[in-house]
Parts: sequence; C-alpha cells; structure tokens
Amino acid sequence: MSRSVYLNIALLFLTACPTDPENAEIVRTALPSIAQTHRIQLGVLLLSDGDVGTEMIKAGLDEGLVPYTEVDLRASDRPEIDAAFLADEPEPGVRRAKYQAVVLPNQAPQQLSAAELAALDSFEREFRVRELDAYVYPSASVGLNPGYSGELDGMTATATAAAKSAGFGYLNGAFPFDDLSPTMPESYGYLAVPLPQNSFVPFIEVPIPGASAKGALVGVFHDGVRERMIVTGAMNEFQLHQQLLFPGMLSWLTYGVHLGHERYYFAIHVDDFLLSDTRWIPEYNCTIGECPENITAPDILMTSADLAHFIDWQAQTGLKLDLVWNGKGFDDGTTSIPAAALTNPELRWLSHTYTHAYLGCVRDYSVVPWVCTSNNGELEWASPETLDFEIRRNQQFASALGIQHDASALVTGEHGGLRRAPEEPSDNPGLAAVLSATGIRYIGSDNSREPEQRQIGPALTVPRYPMNIFYNVGTKREEVDEYNWIYTRIADGGSGLCEANSGTSICIPPLSMQTGFDSYIVPEQARQLFMHVLSNSPRPHYAHQSNLAEDRILYAPLDAMLEQYHALFSSDTQLSNVTMAEAGDELARRANWQSDKTKVHAYIEDRRLRVRASSNVAAALSVPAATSGTGFERFGPLRSGWVGVGPAATSFELPESVGYTQEAPMAAPVPGLGRVATLGLVLCLLAAGLLGRRVGQNPLKIGKPG
Repeated sequence: MSRSVYLNIALLFLTACPTDPENAEIVRTALPSIAQTHRIQLGVLLLSDGDVGTEMIKAGLDEGLVPYTEVDLRASDRPEIDAAFLADEPEPGVRRAKYQAVVLPNQAPQQLSAAELAALDSFEREFRVRELDAYVYPSASVGLNPGYSGELDGMTATATAAAKSAGFGYLNGAFPFDDLSPTMPESYGYLAVPLPQNSFVPFIEVPIPGASAKGALVGVFHDGVRERMIVTGAMNEFQLHQQLLFPGMLSWLTYGVHLGHERYYFAIHVDDFLLSDTRWIPEYNCTIGECPENITAPDILMTSADLAHFIDWQAQTGLKLDLVWNGKGFDDGTTSIPAAALTNPELRWLSHTYTHAYLGCVRDYSVVPWVCTSNNGELEWASPETLDFEIRRNQQFASALGIQHDASALVTGEHGGLRRAPEEPSDNPGLAAVLSATGIRYIGSDNSREPEQRQIGPALTVPRYPMNIFYNVGTKREEVDEYNWIYTRIADGGSGLCEANSGTSICIPPLSMQTGFDSYIVPEQARQLFMHVLSNSPRPHYAHQSNLAEDRILYAPLDAMLEQYHALFSSDTQLSNVTMAEAGDELARRANWQSDKTKVHAYIEDRRLRVRASSNVAAALSVPAATSGTGFERFGPLRSGWVGVGPAATSFELPESVGYTQEAPMAAPVPGLGRVATLGLVLCLLAAGLLGRRVGQNPLKIGKPG
C-alpha cells in the first residue's frame, strides 16, 4: 500500500477523533507535509535555445520515440521555470515531479534567471532528477579543467567502466570520431581533466594530443545529491559518434526508464532473384537496352554456385537476406538453379511479381527519358487483370514448388503501380482493389521517393533504402565505372549529373578502376548501412541478384558493416533482422504512437512503474534489464518494446538502480500544535494501526511549550 493511501486513512481517523478544535486544522494541514510519496512523471524537459547541443538531444529523443516538453528559452512568451512549473501535489500525500529528466544547453544558460536556476537546483535535489548539459566549457563549476580544445576529427574514444555500468553497457570497445573530409573540420570540443576532489566521473575519454593522459568528453558531475551529465564536445545527429553515444546518454538521464524504445534493425532485399539483369557497358557508359543497337553483352545471372555461397554466408554471419523472386525466370529456363535448391529451409523469400512487369503507367520509350502514354489527356495504366496475374501467378509458383513465404508481402518491379512524381502523380487506380483481392497487406516502396509509410487499400507501404550497388553491374570494374559516370564532373569524364543535382548529390574525383571499389565504395556504402542501422529505423535496404553473381560485390559492404557493428557493440545488443511484414508493423506502431503517446500516463511511485492510457494503446517503453514484467526484449542494458496498456494501470517493479527519491523529506516541527491535538493524532494513528508501520519509523515531534 502506498504512503499516500496510509495518510488518507490517517486523515479520516483524525477527522472523526475528538481533538482540540483549535489545532485540528493545523494537524490536517501538517500531516501531508510530514511524509509524502514522490511520484515521478515520465517525460523529459528540454530547455533549448537553438544551440547545437540541445538540437542533437532533440533529434535523439525524436528518433527514440521519447515524449518531451520543449521550452525555447529565446521566446518572449515562454513559461517561467519555477517550482510550480516543475512539481505539484496532485492529491493528498503525493508530491509529483512533472518531468523525469532535464536537458539544458549548458550548465547555466544566460536566458534563465537566478531564481529559475535555483528552482531547477531545488527540483533536481528533491526528486533526484538528473540533468544533461549539452555543450559545456570545462571549468571548476563542473569539476573540470580544460586539457585540450580543437578539432576532434579522427580521434578515438572509449567508454569507461563507470559509463558501462550506468547506461553505456551496449558499447563494446573504442569508437572513432567522424573524419569524412580531409579539408573540412567536422567536430570541435574540449578534452577536460577532472579536478582532484573527484566530483567529476569521466564516462567517455579521448587521448589528449601530445600528452600521455586522457581527457573527458562526457562525464557526470556529482555534488553529493545533484547529478549532471556534462558534454564538452559539439555533436549533431548526422555524426557516427553521436549515434553511438545518445542511447547511453538517454539511459543515464532517465535511469533506464522512459517511454520510447530503440533497436538496431538490419534487413537486405535481393531483388530480381531467378531473373537476369542487363549489364552496364563501361566503354559506352550505358546499359544494354539503352546502348546503341549494335552493342551487346550477356546478362548477369546468379548460378547454383552463387546460391550455395549465399547460403554459407548466411550461416557464417547469422543474417538472413530476403530473396525477392520472379517465378517466370524459373519457368522459362532463365535460371539454371534447380528446384531442390530453392526449397532450402535456410532461404527467406519475398514475392516480386511473376514476370517483373511494370505495373504503373504504360510507358512510352520513344523518348528519353520515358514518359507515360496518355489518351485524351488521361494516363494509360497497366490493367487490373495484369496486376492480378502478376501477383497471383507468383504466389502459385511458390506454392507449387513448396517455397515457404509470407503471401501478404509484395514488392512490384521498380515499385511499379505506386505514384512516382513527376511522371506518375498518383497510384495505378486499380492497385488498391487488386491488393485487397490478392491478400496483400505490405507493399515495398522506394524510400528515396516516399520515406513515410502510407496506406493503399488494405496494404501499408514499407519504404526501402536503395543501395549504390547498382542493379546492372556484376563486377567491381562495372560498379566503379558507373559510379564515376554518375558522381564525377563532365570535365573529369563523368555525366555531370552530380553538378546538375548539386543540392542532393556531390561530385568526387574519379575513382581508380583497380582500387576504387575497395578503397572508396565499400567503406562509403558500409557507413550508409551502419548509420541507417543506428538510426532506429526498421526500413529494409535493397540490392539485386546481379550483385551476388560474378564478383559477388554485395558481400563486401555487408561484411564491412557487420565487422564494425560487432567490434563496437556488446553481444547482448543484437541486430533485429526483420522481415518486410515485421518492418511494416513496426512503422505502423510508430505512426500510431505519435498520437497515442498523448493518451498515456506513466509514472514511478514506491519503486514501481505504473502505465495507463485513456484507451487501449501499444506504448513504447524501455526499462532496466532487471525490471519485472513481460512484453519486452533485451537490448543492451535495457529491455524495451511495445506494451499493451489501457485504463487499468499496468505495473512493473523497478530495480534499486532507478534512483529517484521515493519520499519527500520530513517537515520541520509545526509550531502552535497543542498537546490535545498531539495526543489525539497519536491515538488516532494507533487506532488505525499506522504508527508502527509507516510513521513510527520517523517519530513525530509535534508540540509547543507547556
């Protein structure tokens, strides 16, 4: 039973007892202040001023699905950060912290008055709420001396043992600061030396240039009660080191208990399996079919040996790739892979329509680039009969061979049928009805065109990240040549596309045909994969079967990414190798969470987490690994997931590591409280059986001189 319940019972007995009327109201007023339960409302208070540090934290909270209240300190109409803004007493015997954590631009923003800073100090001390100061100059006021200031590009950082025991336990080893440009500074900060009194505990350390010592970049300043995480480096959401550090910052800040959750997702779709892909011709900078008619070359096609290598690779890495198949390639003899190989239970399948026909508008290839054909101003579309055949026939093919697959998931050829601005401003008008008739609930889309999930009839789109491992290449030489054609200037022999699209693309010096793939393309693609993994996005990537044939060039960036992942993260921080349906469901839950989180009321009281909602919803929730309850999956030092909650509170017992104070301090003696009232109070409490159980632990000292 909570303290507030005991106190309410005591108040009832006090009301009924024959106490001194002169003092009864004093006792009634004093009793709740003598001993109150602390209630910590889940949610972060973000006080920002547009600075790089709080913008970085804000991006991390958004990415982690964490609710927060933002106050722009620059706004003339902002609320005053006083005691009433930070805490209240919603019911007798309960004192509530309205926020579980506080984020500031630095340790003392100039926009906050002395009274506001004092209110924050008092609030954090009373409830043991932690604070994160997003970018701080190291000084004695935070227990530090500066040891170095300047660029951090390319430096190597490590998490200390103290950090790993306080939220950063998912990190396995040293990690680098970004150094993507040899000519442009990317990160700046201070490496600080803790002062001798040891009030500062380093969490993230970096060797100080020219010295044998290490300097702290992130750590905790502790003055005996109040704890503040101090960050002395400028970071933004697009940097690798920020993505690596933020989950630990959030875990420390909230004691590991917060709404929202994080995962590292990784899935690769291999399109066009069983079909062949046309080839890029380096000498002519074109793809067969778009080259002059006299230019010919064999298509690119996986063999049985390529498939065997693929199965071995999956076994070695523990990662399954989705084979996105077109059954026509088997039926017409395009592929030489036998049926027995296709029924291997280690293969994971995804339907790609039967022939790979384009299911959008009817294309007119007489012009370059192609356009949609029209009749009296109306676009002509692939017919509903064509759509139905392509979907059903591929499903029938799989059933006939005994291929196990999720018949509710589909990727159309070139994402055909979905709107494609500017050529196709709308979906194929017949698409929604056919998806309904064929049982499709998830349909792949191109994340570069449509990054947000949307509904088409009964189906949800699943945006897929395209890779720069091109569909029309099977060798390193072909990949480098096409890469150069796209990403170098006309003066360097390229197409100039990078110059024409300078807002979305960059131009690079031409890559070496001999070394450019391994020295540039592989690390560049591995980094893109890795950043997507760290962004808490379940969206899959896609490449093509041609990339697993001949030189098998897809494996190199995948191996590089996996090697980096396993080097940086602990063994209990696993990749989530989701199917397309699982990715679609996760994106849908997140979309619902944007509105559902306002319905959720979550708080910590008496070392229990209680969560309820005004209606039944799936709540994103993270808790320490030692927390009781179901509905969670392990992710580093936390357990997290989607938990069904409703009007009846769902409760979880929290471990001792969740360090919010559970009780308000004892009040000072109340002057003027008479002996009769004191005796009446004691007798009533004894009658209620409460003195020994709850209040007797801290003897009451109430009275006045006789």
